[in-house]
Amino acid sequence: VKEQALKVAGGNSTVLITGESGTGKEIFARAIHKASTREDGPFISVNCGAIPETLLESELFGYEGGAFTGARKEGKAGKFELANDGTIFLDEIGEMPLHLQVKLLHVLQNREVERVGGSKKIPVDVRIIAASNRDLEKMMQEGNFRKDLYFRLSVIPLHIPPLKERREDIPALVERCLLKYASMLNKSFKAIEPDAMETLLRYNWPGNVRELENAVEYAVNMAAGDIINNSSLPPRVKESETESLVQLKAPLRDRVRDFERKILQEYLEQYGNTYEGKNDIADKLEISRATLYRKLSELGLAGKTKEED
Repeated sequence: VKEQALKVAGGNSTVLITGESGTGKEIFARAIHKASTREDGPFISVNCGAIPETLLESELFGYEGGAFTGARKEGKAGKFELANDGTIFLDEIGEMPLHLQVKLLHVLQNREVERVGGSKKIPVDVRIIAASNRDLEKMMQEGNFRKDLYFRLSVIPLHIPPLKERREDIPALVERCLLKYASMLNKSFKAIEPDAMETLLRYNWPGNVRELENAVEYAVNMAAGDIINNSSLPPRVKESETESLVQLKAPLRDRVRDFERKILQEYLEQYGNTYEGKNDIADKLEISRATLYRKLSELGLAGKTKEED
């Protein structure tokens, strides 16, 4: 993914970064900006999910004086104007309301903005990088995200895998975080014990890199000496390790059932419990529909849908 990002950094194409929360989407966006010809220009980050819907339009596109109650008399430039000659990063783009998606599409097509309450077109030279932890394709099918906007944004799609799918990154990330928090907290460490590293490698990290950073900061605070061991790690990480050890002692048959149940639950969440969804799951897993239905029944995951009734 880093190689792909570096390849496209020198251009001006719009980039869409997807991945779970905490995987480092904004870090990628900043890296693309720094490796581009726009590195001397501004990098403006906007979290579309953190700004109230009533304010998002004026934040992004600016407003003219007197456009609404409480507006500055002289007006205000929006984030797109502030990002001129640079990059704007639109995080959580899936949270943008439909009526603003239309206006964003206009900016992408014409490279100009119109302030709230204004009639003048203001040209902007800006690269757009968007990011989302939501399934935008599913949102399109449900009518919650515009298809034309999606295809305009995903000229260069980059997907950052969750930390549990790239565990080989964990030792390097832990080392980096140790240096960071040891310096911040004025502590020094000689090493992290192998058992503690094994615990970190086995944990599933639902919060991804952000959660790993928090875990290392906790360990640095709690360590009694200059070596981090299992007792220094957060309780949730150690409890998960205990659960893993219990599972490892279970019979093979039970472990296989648990693994199959987990896979099928993930697919049901992704494709849904409808007749069509189950057909898609069977195709993805390369099994017959009859086998899928039998396994769902055996694992207690069967549930009739309207179509099946």
